[in-house]
Amino acid sequence: MSAAPKAPVKPAGRDEPGKARLAAIVAGTAIGMAIGYAPAFNATAGVFAPAILREFHWTREQAAISYAASMGGLAAVSPFIGMLMDRFGPRRVILASAVVFSLAVACMSLQSGDIAAWIALSVVIGVAGAATSVLGYLAILPQWFDRRLGLATGCAMIGLGIGVAAAPTATQHLIAAFHWRATYQIIACVSLVGSLLACSLIRERKAATRSNQRNDHIPDGGADPAFSAVKLCTIFAVAFLASSATLSLNPHLPAMLTDRGLSAGAAAHCASLIGVGVLVGRLLSGILIDRLHAPFVGAGFFLAGAAGYLLLMNAASLHSALLACACIGLAIGAEGDLLSYLIRAYLGLRRFGLNYGIAFAGYAFGAVIGPLLAGRYFDLNGNYELPLRLAPLVLLVACVLLVSLGKYRALQSSPLDAQLASAET
Repeated sequence: MSAAPKAPVKPAGRDEPGKARLAAIVAGTAIGMAIGYAPAFNATAGVFAPAILREFHWTREQAAISYAASMGGLAAVSPFIGMLMDRFGPRRVILASAVVFSLAVACMSLQSGDIAAWIALSVVIGVAGAATSVLGYLAILPQWFDRRLGLATGCAMIGLGIGVAAAPTATQHLIAAFHWRATYQIIACVSLVGSLLACSLIRERKAATRSNQRNDHIPDGGADPAFSAVKLCTIFAVAFLASSATLSLNPHLPAMLTDRGLSAGAAAHCASLIGVGVLVGRLLSGILIDRLHAPFVGAGFFLAGAAGYLLLMNAASLHSALLACACIGLAIGAEGDLLSYLIRAYLGLRRFGLNYGIAFAGYAFGAVIGPLLAGRYFDLNGNYELPLRLAPLVLLVACVLLVSLGKYRALQSSPLDAQLASAET
């Protein structure tokens, strides 16, 4: 009698998930980003500004300092957060950050008009919120996906797009119904509960973490490409330039549109449509970068953002302003997908957290400088004409740098990708 065939032996350390596990991981990252730093604080900064300006009698530049200070804190701490994620895993870092972030947002309601205290708390929010942003959540997906990383990232980014789209309008209604102080407390509670739910769904791939620490190989994707400081610096520069252009008027947008005669509600709807553009840009760019050369995809979306600024500069009606905001949102959305993908493709999983943290710091520093310069220009000149003219030019430079990155190792198919493909049918 012949011996029964032996069952295939799985490689040691492998952690092959089912469809439900993969779906839960993507859903968890989507939920976490929907109530994390960007929707809960960044997307609402411009909506809070008019009420804060009236109560504290601040200039617009002073009101924008909160947004800029938080992004400055996030930028400064991003490489360190990346190192912590490489050491302890993203999930633990996200959970600790979410608790501190929610408490800090709630403390915004206690402010008395002391600008130094306002800036200090904003920095704390940025530092604590770093891991609740795409920096933390998108560090998980490359552990599970390779050839379909763009699609997985795009699906997860839908959560961020929904959060950014819904937050301004919801915040406007809450401020009108309650008060801006109570609204900060409500946002803090929602963020904490959502973060706990997200952390209950996401999982880390232990095999990927160990190989990352050993610096020997990429699971399911072949050998890591050699590290290139030039590539990393170029990605940093692209992130800095693109975010400084696309986010420069983000906290100023509601006030700028009300200056043009729109109501506060209509201005909030325009800010929300940026979120809709972000949502479409996240998903569409995620699908495209799995099929086309990622720098070309990114350049196309950046050109759409440049067109949005040209349209906003000459917007004479609510409909043209809405279309302009949607185009700008497309560029913001694509940039979020691109960063993690470019790091994964050009530099691999080896020290992914640190490299991604450095690139994300470029994005955050751009988000600091852009709004501050735009606010300063308005206080000196009473309009946003020059920032609106410079933003398309900056996006064009980012396009050139992005395309200059050249070819990268094609991300290969894996058992995880096969399961995702079967789940789509």
